[in-house]
Amino acid sequence: MHSATLLLALLGATFSVALPIRRDVTLDPAATAEAQQRDNTATRALTAVPIKCTSTGPTSVSGAGGTLNPTAAAEANPRDNTATRALSAAQIKTSSGQCLDIDPLSGDFRENLIPIQLKACDGSPNQQWDVITQGVHTNTPGQALIVSTLTNGCLNFDPRRAAGNQVLLFSCGGRADGGGQITNSQQFAFSGVPTSAIALIPANGNNAVCLTGSGALLDQAACNTASPSANELFTFVGGGAPTIVAAVSTTPKASTKSKTKTKTKSKTTTTTSTTTSAPVLVVATTTSSGPTSVSGAGGTLNPTAAAEANPRDNTATRALSAAQIKTSSGQCLDIDPLSGDFRENLIPVQLKACDGSPNQQWDVITQGVHTNTPGQALIVSTLMNGCLNFDPRRAAGNQVLLFSCGGRADGTGQITNSQQFAFSGVPTSAIPLIPANGNNAVCLTGTGSLLDQAACNTASPSADELFTFVGGNGGAVNAATTTTSSSPAATTSSSTAPASTTAAPATTTTASSTTAGGPTSVSGAGGTLNPTAAAEANPRDNTATRAFTAAQIKTSSGECLFIDPLSGDFRENLIPVQSKPCDGSAGQQWDVITAGVHNNVPGQALIVSTLTNGCLNFDPRRAAGNQVLLFSCGGRADGGGQVTNSQLFAFDSTKTTNVALLPQNGNNAVCLTAGSGADLDQTACSGASSATGAELFSFVA
Repeated sequence: MHSATLLLALLGATFSVALPIRRDVTLDPAATAEAQQRDNTATRALTAVPIKCTSTGPTSVSGAGGTLNPTAAAEANPRDNTATRALSAAQIKTSSGQCLDIDPLSGDFRENLIPIQLKACDGSPNQQWDVITQGVHTNTPGQALIVSTLTNGCLNFDPRRAAGNQVLLFSCGGRADGGGQITNSQQFAFSGVPTSAIALIPANGNNAVCLTGSGALLDQAACNTASPSANELFTFVGGGAPTIVAAVSTTPKASTKSKTKTKTKSKTTTTTSTTTSAPVLVVATTTSSGPTSVSGAGGTLNPTAAAEANPRDNTATRALSAAQIKTSSGQCLDIDPLSGDFRENLIPVQLKACDGSPNQQWDVITQGVHTNTPGQALIVSTLMNGCLNFDPRRAAGNQVLLFSCGGRADGTGQITNSQQFAFSGVPTSAIPLIPANGNNAVCLTGTGSLLDQAACNTASPSADELFTFVGGNGGAVNAATTTTSSSPAATTSSSTAPASTTAAPATTTTASSTTAGGPTSVSGAGGTLNPTAAAEANPRDNTATRAFTAAQIKTSSGECLFIDPLSGDFRENLIPVQSKPCDGSAGQQWDVITAGVHNNVPGQALIVSTLTNGCLNFDPRRAAGNQVLLFSCGGRADGGGQVTNSQLFAFDSTKTTNVALLPQNGNNAVCLTAGSGADLDQTACSGASSATGAELFSFVA
C-alpha cells in the first residue's frame, strides 16, 4: 500500500464530496488542458492518494440559488494571501460576551449575503475572523477589512437593504462574483490591534453609524462614534490580540442546515479587475414594501446589477467633486436615477432650477480606470457614478445620457471616447462640453428641458453651448486622489452595430471589429468572436512597466512575429504566432512587460501582443507544433488569472538583439524557434548560451 494511503487509513480519514450527474459529452482536449493546468511549482503533502467519495447530492443554502455552487463560491471569496493581517482567526466578542458567528450555508449559492449571528463562544472556525489592514481589497490607512477566516467573505454594511438585513458577509471588493476591488462599505475604522473594546464604524456610514451587538444578529444603528454605547463595543480575542483566551478547534462547526459541509480553502488566486466596485452605491433604495420601478428597460430596479454597472472609481483623480454644472440660462444639470433602466443606465440629463441636491452634483475625473487621455475628462454623476455619454447612433433628442463608465452596460467596460470631454483644467469661465467621438464638430447644448447635442463650431460655441462649473473645490482644495490604475487602453477599432435601448456606447474593446453585417467568425473554439468575452479575457494592463511598446520582434531570417486575432477562439485566446515579412502592421506589434499585474518576477518578462493584449504562452501539454500560442495573461481563459510561469521569459533589458526566448516553465531547457513562414514553435536547448539561428530574436522599437 502506498505510504500516504496507509497513513490516511491509519488515521481513519475519509473525504466526502458531492458528485455531479454524469452526462455524455464530447471531450475537447484543448479546453480540458486549459482548464486543468498542473501546478508543477507546488509543495505536495500527499501525491496520488485515493479519495473515498460518497454521492451525497447537492448542498442546500438558505438564499438565492438554493444550492451551493462550490466553484462560484471559491471565485467569489478567494483568500488574499498578499494581505497584511493585524489579527488572524480571532474571536470578536460583544459586550454581553457572545461571539460573532457565521453559518456558511445561510447565504446564497456563492456564500454571499451571509448574516452574522451572535452566539455563545465555542472556538469553532465559524467564529474566527481576520483583520486585514493592507491588501487587494484595502489600501486606506486607518481602515481595515473584517474577514471570515472560514469563508473569506468581508463584513459589509449596505444601507440600501431592508432594516435588520444590512450587515452581512459579502465578497471582498463588493462584486458578487469576486471581481471587485475596494469598497468603503467594507472598510472599518482600525488604528491598530486594540487593547480594549472598540466600535466597528463602517466608512460608508459617514461617521454616524456603528455596528451593534444586541439581538440575535449583528446589526447597525445611528450612533455617536466618539462615545459609543455598550452594545456598540466589541472585543478582539486571540489571533494575535493581547489576551488569548479561546482554544481553537480545527474541525468546522456543523451547519444548522440538515446537510453538513466541510470547508476546505485551497484557492489562493487573488482577483485583479479594472473596476472598483461597491455594493452600496446604488441610489434608489428598496425596502420590504416591494420593488422599485424605473422608467426604462426592465421596469424594476435591480440593485445588484446597478451596483455592478456603476461603481465609484476610488482610484480616480478628480478635478472637481460634487460640483454643479450650470447652463447659460442659469439652470443646473439634474438626473433622476429612476428615469433610466434596471441598471441605472440610459438616464436622461434634465435642465432644472438649481437646488443643491445630490441629483445636481457632478465629479470631473481627469485620470482613472476609465480615462487616461491628457486634455480629456469624464463628467460623472456624484450621486450614482454614471458617466455623461454621447451616442450618435441613438434617436435624435436621446443621444446624451448617463451610462456606465467605460461604455459596457454591465460595468465591465474600460475606456470609450463617447464619454471623454475636452478639459484643460478647472475652468474659470463657461466652457463648451465637446465629446471626443464628435470629431470636434459636436457640442452639448442646454436648450429645452433635456441636455442634448448640436453641430457646432467648437472654437466659437454659442451661448447655449456653454456651461459653468460651480463649487466642487474648483480652484481651491484638490480632491483626494490615489495613483492606482489598472484599466485597459482604448480600442483599436470600433463596432458599428445599431443602437438599441440597452446598447453600449459606440466603441468596443476588442481587436477585431464587427459590423451590422453579422457575427465575426474565428478559427477556433466557439466559431464566432464574442467581443465581450474577448475584452474580459484580454484587458490591457495600464499599471505595467514596459521595456518595449509596439515593437517588432524579428527572427534571425529577418521576418517578424505576427498574429491574426481571428485565428484563435471566441475569446481571442489560443492564437498561433506566425513568422511573416515585416510590414509594420498592428499584428506585428509587441509590448515587453517587466512588471505588472501578471508579472512580479525580476529578470522575467511577458511578451504581449499590442493588438489583442494576449500573452505569449508555452504549454508543453498541448500537441507538438501547437504549444506556443497567445493566451490570456495570467493563464486563465476568462482573464481571471494572475501570474503563470508559462508566460514568463528570461529578459535582460541591456540585450535586445540575438536574444533567446526561454519560457520559465521550460526549466532552461526549452527555446522558442521560428522558421521562415512558419508558426512560432519550441525546441529543446541548453539555455540561452546554446541558442543559435532560428532560436534567436531581436526587438526593434
